Amino acid sequence: MPTALIVEDEPEANKLLAMLVQLRGYRTDSAYTGGEALEKVRNQPPDIVFLDLMLPDINGYEVCKSIKARRTTSLIPVVMVTARVASENRLQSFRVGANDYIPKPYTPDQIFQAMADADAWRRDIENNESEGEIPLEARGDGESLRRLALMRSLLVARSTLDADSITRIGAALAEIAADADHWGLAHRTEMVGTLAYLIGSNTLTVTLRDSSGWLRQDPSPAELRWPKAVPAANFDEISTHDSGEALTFIKQFGNLENSATD
Repeated sequence: MPTALIVEDEPEANKLLAMLVQLRGYRTDSAYTGGEALEKVRNQPPDIVFLDLMLPDINGYEVCKSIKARRTTSLIPVVMVTARVASENRLQSFRVGANDYIPKPYTPDQIFQAMADADAWRRDIENNESEGEIPLEARGDGESLRRLALMRSLLVARSTLDADSITRIGAALAEIAADADHWGLAHRTEMVGTLAYLIGSNTLTVTLRDSSGWLRQDPSPAELRWPKAVPAANFDEISTHDSGEALTFIKQFGNLENSATD
């Protein structure tokens, strides 16, 4: 039977969410502080974590970041469930690696959908899916950040890159996605391009493809076009192809089989 960890400091709210999750055949465990949650995740990793942002010791952002930074726990789905409903809270949740974000008050269907999405992601992982394509759309809802967070989780679990390198790569790709979002809004174009990634045995390959003129309108080298984070990511190779309509980033790393497990 799969297990869900409910991290919520209000006992009644914790109990209510646990009852909903149990309706989908999950066994539940409860944590009332961030420290307690991290200890339970380390000692007996659950199949999914429902995480409140406002906890009495450390906030939910830090709890999520810690879960997603460890190779042994990075693939555990984390769903933020919070009364903090400002758009920045949603975006920050995805920046630290959350799989989903549900504002309070929530409906049972929102919880059930998050569980279904987590199950689907877990099945993809079990099928050894280490590649994906992220639409770069001018939506402003954080969907690109959410999907980049899922990519980072896979990179932690399936590469030998250290946490700092993965953070820098994530920041670079987030900068690119934000640029695509801003360009699409300015040009009233929803579909700006795509970001495809492939995590191989010793190489990360990321390919940007233009579908709107976004890449073609500025031929500057990637390090100059996105100067805040791309240079710091230290990609081994950046190449332009297809007449400027595509850009590929390559980052190499050691073989995971020869690396110690976190």
